[in-house]
Amino acid sequence: MSGRRIRSTCTFRAIGEPFPEERSIKPAYGVPIINEKRNGGRRLMRKERSPHPLASFDRPPRHLGTLFWLHGTESEAELRRTFELAVGSGIGELTLESRPHWDFLGPKWWKDLKLILSWCAEAGIDVYLFDEKWYPSGVAGHTVQKLDPAFLRSSIRLQYVRYRGPLARVSVMLPWTQSPANTILAAYAYPCERGEIDYGRGVPLELARSDSLHMHGILDAIRWDVPKGEWIVCFVIEDRSDNYIDPLHPGAVEAFRERVYESSKIEVGHFFGSTVKGFFFDEPLYYNKEHQVPWGYNLRNRFIAKKGYDPMPYLPALWLSEESPTAASFVYDYYEFLNSEYAETYCRPLYEWCVANGLKYIGHWYEHEASPAQGERYMFHNRTTEGPGDFFKVSRYAHEGGIDVVCNQIIPGHRNRDYWGLPKLGSSAAHIYGLKDDLALSETFGAYGWHLGLRMMKWLTDWQAVKGINHFILHTFNPKWPDLDCPPYFYDGGLNPQWPYFGHYVKYANRLQEVLRGGRHVASLLLLYPGSIGYAGDSVPVEDVQQIMCEHQYDYDLIPEDELVRSVVAENGELRLQRETYRGIVIPGIECITVPLLRKLMTIRDAGVPVFFADRYPSRLIGTEDRSEWEPKLAAFRKMPSVYVTACGADLPSAWKDAAIEPQLAFEGSGRDGLRVLHRIKDGCPVWFVSNESIDEPAEGCMTLPDTGGAQSVVAWEPLTGERWLPPTRTSGSGIGLFVCLPPYRSVVLTTHDGLSDDERASIGRMAPAPYRSAASVASVKPIDPERVRFEWSKGEEHRGLKPWLELDPTFSGTVAYTWSVDVDADLLHSQHRLLLDLGQVEEIAEVEVNGMPIGHSFVPPYRFDVTAAIRPGANAFRVSVTNVVSNRMSVEPQLENAAPNWIKLRNQFSLRREGGLLGPIALELVE
Repeated sequence: MSGRRIRSTCTFRAIGEPFPEERSIKPAYGVPIINEKRNGGRRLMRKERSPHPLASFDRPPRHLGTLFWLHGTESEAELRRTFELAVGSGIGELTLESRPHWDFLGPKWWKDLKLILSWCAEAGIDVYLFDEKWYPSGVAGHTVQKLDPAFLRSSIRLQYVRYRGPLARVSVMLPWTQSPANTILAAYAYPCERGEIDYGRGVPLELARSDSLHMHGILDAIRWDVPKGEWIVCFVIEDRSDNYIDPLHPGAVEAFRERVYESSKIEVGHFFGSTVKGFFFDEPLYYNKEHQVPWGYNLRNRFIAKKGYDPMPYLPALWLSEESPTAASFVYDYYEFLNSEYAETYCRPLYEWCVANGLKYIGHWYEHEASPAQGERYMFHNRTTEGPGDFFKVSRYAHEGGIDVVCNQIIPGHRNRDYWGLPKLGSSAAHIYGLKDDLALSETFGAYGWHLGLRMMKWLTDWQAVKGINHFILHTFNPKWPDLDCPPYFYDGGLNPQWPYFGHYVKYANRLQEVLRGGRHVASLLLLYPGSIGYAGDSVPVEDVQQIMCEHQYDYDLIPEDELVRSVVAENGELRLQRETYRGIVIPGIECITVPLLRKLMTIRDAGVPVFFADRYPSRLIGTEDRSEWEPKLAAFRKMPSVYVTACGADLPSAWKDAAIEPQLAFEGSGRDGLRVLHRIKDGCPVWFVSNESIDEPAEGCMTLPDTGGAQSVVAWEPLTGERWLPPTRTSGSGIGLFVCLPPYRSVVLTTHDGLSDDERASIGRMAPAPYRSAASVASVKPIDPERVRFEWSKGEEHRGLKPWLELDPTFSGTVAYTWSVDVDADLLHSQHRLLLDLGQVEEIAEVEVNGMPIGHSFVPPYRFDVTAAIRPGANAFRVSVTNVVSNRMSVEPQLENAAPNWIKLRNQFSLRREGGLLGPIALELVE
C-alpha cells in the first residue's frame, strides 16, 4: 500500500454545527467549552481541588488564554467562528484587543465588545480588556496628547562645547531646539580640572532667549568671558513630542483612565467581576530616544521635595558621569527618583482603580534585549527609551508578574541574554511581592511568523514554565483573514495543517499552568537586580550570573535594592520574604553601592547568611548619606567570613558548595547544562518540574531530589501526554535518588505518592514511556531499509525512501502518509521486552498506525512509540502520517497578496521555509 499526500483544508461550518475532524485524532477536550453553563458561579467542567496537587492532571482547568483581535470590520459570523475555534480547543480566557478597531471607544467598539462578552458569559470564559487602541498603552488611540500641550511627552538632551581660558568676549552659539515646542532648560559652565568636571562649581549662564530655531545660526548667543583654565559649557534642551503622553503628568494619566477605564465601566461594567476579570496593559513606556533622558511635569520641584536639592546644575552628569567622580551619586538619585515617580504617577492610579472596581491590572512592559541603531546593546527592563526604567518599580503595581516573548526573541538552540533571564523577571515579581498564586504571565508567540509550529511552541512553553511563568496568553486568534499583522494565528484561515493537533498543545499548557500555580516556590538564592545602581556605574549584566545559576540547577529570585532593604528578614541562616526562604544572596558585579545596601548586606551576613559578589567587588559608595564612616566598612566587609568575592561567574558554584548551599536538584551525568528545574510545595507535597532545554543532547544520569519529606518513591508525570510512571529510586540522605533519561524538547513533573487516590495510584505505569527509554535498555535494533518506505507525492507520483520535502516542493505545507511492512519473529512477542518504533528525524508531527491500530502522535522528538500491543507474528503494516509547518505554503499563498500595503516584505518576513518529512533513520527497538 502506498501512502497518500493530504492537503490541509478546513471548511467553515454554520454557527452551532460541530467542527469537522480533518483526521481521526482524539480531541484533547471532548466537548466544546461553548456548551458549558455556569452553576452557582462554578464552571461545571472545573473540578474541586483534590488533596494531591496533580489530581486534575487528566482533565485540567482551562487556564490558557489568548489575545482575540477586533478590527471592527468582521461580521458576527466571523467573530463567532473564531470564538468557537479558540474555546473549542480548550482555551478558557480571552483578552479582547483592538488591533486597531476603527471605532475604538465608539458605538461599533462597544457593540462588538458586548456581543463577545455575552458569548463569554454564557460559556464561562474569563475576559480581560486590552486598554488601548493599539500598543503602547497610555494614549487612548493618541487622543490624550491632543487634550493639552502639557500632556505631550517630555525629555531632555545635552549639547556642550569646551573652552580653554582665559578668553574675552566669547559668543557661545545657542543649541538648535528644532521645534517651537522645545526649550533650553538650563545652561551652565563648569570648570574642568585634571579632566574632571566639577559640578559643584557650575556657573549658570543667562540666556538672551529660550530657544534657537536655526540649526547653524548665531542670531542669539551667550556672551561670556571664559576664566582661566579648562571649561565646559553645557546646554540641557527640553524636547516635547506628540508620539506619546508625559507619563509623569497626573493629568495625562487621569485623562487616559477616564477615556478607557471609566468609559468601559459605563458601557460594560455589568460584566465586571464576573466575566470581565480585569484590564490588560501593553508596553507603557517613556518613549524617549536613546540620546534623551526622560523629563516631565513639574519634575524639578518634585525632585527637590524628594531629594532635598536642586537637580538642575547636575543634569549634564546624566550624560557625562564618567568625567566626574561625584556624578554617580546624582545619577543614582535621578533614576531612583524618576522611575519611582513613573510607577507612582502612571501605574499606581490604574492599578488602584482596578482594585476599587473588583478587577485585576495585568500586562507587561518592554523587558527584552534591545537592538539600538548604534552603540552598545542593553536590556529594556532596566532602561528608559522603550523600557519602563526599572522593571520592579512598575511591577509593584500589577496583579501578576508580566513579560512577552515575541518576534523570535528566543529560538531553540540559541542562547542570547533574554534566554537566561527574561521569564525570571515576571516570576520573581510574583514571588517577592507575594502575588496571588505566584501568578506570572507571558504574552507569547506574537510575530514569530508561520514557521512557528507546535514543536517550537512546546519548547518555548517549557522554557518559560520552568522559570516560573504560569499564565500563558497566546498571540493571537485573529478573525480577520487574510492578514499579515504579526502572525501566527494558529488556525490561519483554515490553511494550517497542524490545527487538528492544536488542542493537544492547549491541554498540555493547561496542565502545566495548573501544576505550577499556588503553593510555595522553593529557591536557594536571591540575586540583586541592579536597578538605579546599574545606571550609576558599571555592572556585570545580571543575565550573565543567571546563566551560571541555570546551568547548575540553582533556582533564585531577582530582588531590587529597595525591596531587599525594606522587606527581607535575615535570621537564623535564612532570608525570608513573603512565602519564600533563601540560603544566600548574590550581588552581580557592581561598581557602586549605597550605604543602605551595604548596611543590609552586613546585617544579612551577621545573621549567618552568606553573601556572594560575582566578578567584582564594589569600589565606591554613592548616595546622599555621609560616606566617610562607611568607606572603611566597605573595604573591611569583603574580608569577613561568609563573604565570597569571585574572580568570575564560573567560580560561583564552588563558592555555593563551600557555603553548603544546595541546588534544587543534584545531577550527575551527561547533558547537565541543558537541565532546568522548578521546585514548588503544593498542599504540603513537593513538586519538581524538570525540563531539558537542549535540542540535541539528552540529559541522562542520576538525579537526587532533596527534601522529599521522608517519601520512599517518586511519580513521574508527562505533561504533554498525561502518562505517569514510577522511575526506579533509591534513598539518598534526606532525599531520593533516581535515574533519568530526559530527551531534548521533553519535560516531566516529579512528585511523591502522598495524597493520591487508589484509582490514581492504579493508573501509574511501571515503565517509562517510549521517548524516555535509556540507551542502556535497548537489547537489539532492527533498522528499516529506507527503500522499503513508500509515500505518494503530488498527482499520484509515488516515491521510495526518506526524501526531504524542500527538495520535492519547497512551497508544500500539509500531511503525507508513509507506509512500509516489517516481518516480526513470533519469539519476540512472547518475551518480556517491549517493541518500540523509532522514527528518527521528523519535520515535524508524526502520527502512527500499526496494522490499522492507532498508536499515537507526537510533535516533539524523540519520535519514538511503543507498538508492542499492535505487533503480530509475521508481516506488520506501518503507516506514519507526517505534517510540517504552514510557513512553506504561506510563502506563495495567493490570499496574502495585497493583504497589507507592504505585503511582499511582510510575507517574506513571516513565511520562512522549513524542512518537512520523515527523514529517519527508522528502526524497531527491542527494549528491556
